[in-house]
Amino acid sequence: MPRGLAVLFALSACTGAPAPAPEAGDVPARRIVSQTILADEVLWALGPAAQARVVGVSALADDPRYSGVAGVWPPATPRRALTSEGLLALEPDLAIIASFTSPEVRELLTSHGVRLLEFTSFTGFADYRAHVRRLAAVVEDAPAGERLLADLDARLARLAARRPAAPLAAISWGDGHAAAGGTSFDDIAEAAGLSNLAKEKGLEGHVPLALELMVSWDPPVIVIGCPAPEPDDPACPAAEAAVAALPGVRATAAARSGRIVAVPGRALASTGEGMARAAEILQDRLLAERP
Repeated sequence: MPRGLAVLFALSACTGAPAPAPEAGDVPARRIVSQTILADEVLWALGPAAQARVVGVSALADDPRYSGVAGVWPPATPRRALTSEGLLALEPDLAIIASFTSPEVRELLTSHGVRLLEFTSFTGFADYRAHVRRLAAVVEDAPAGERLLADLDARLARLAARRPAAPLAAISWGDGHAAAGGTSFDDIAEAAGLSNLAKEKGLEGHVPLALELMVSWDPPVIVIGCPAPEPDDPACPAAEAAVAALPGVRATAAARSGRIVAVPGRALASTGEGMARAAEILQDRLLAERP
């Protein structure tokens, strides 16, 4: 996408997509249990009125490897895994689940009169916008949701304004898998001003990709996750060095130019605000290393 069009796209994104059609789980709720990290993050970001309706958050809410709100929810807010006794004891009228929630848990909750709000798609910024609007609807604070999205769009506009004229091709790779088309990394890469090499190769989704094949593509940028909350944590350069030491990787364009880039896992794997953070980290790092 030409740079000017990218800026216009980012600036118009907040009005370009209509709000999602209401679903059964979107009826306002007073006692909400979150069972996804994304909902933990968004419900906190929506502000005090939304937070007051939350009677429980997910068991991973405080894990800094994955959660953007680690240590933020008050200790008095129960952390609950998907166990029947723990959830039902909170007497929720709404549980926020995901497409991977087991049928047994769904049946248990619905049989006890708990409504379900299900997140089914996590492929990028469009899905995040839909999730924010749904959660804003159930806490009856649509303006708070639009404020979150306006902040996102401002960040995307800043990223678009700094996009390089000639984008580098990047691959997000780890543990023998790559993030190709139709993934959150695809949106992260575009926002940062990169092209997704795995998508260019015709791949879709999160796909197995052998190290040998990845090396044969000679990627200009290799993006990896690191188990740290911030990019300046020593764990990130250590992760970069570990990948650079893998057979064949040191000969790639990415290694030769110092463009094996570790991004904190909670940003790189995020399906929420962390996607913008991942794009900012990538852009800052790669722009700083260009002549």
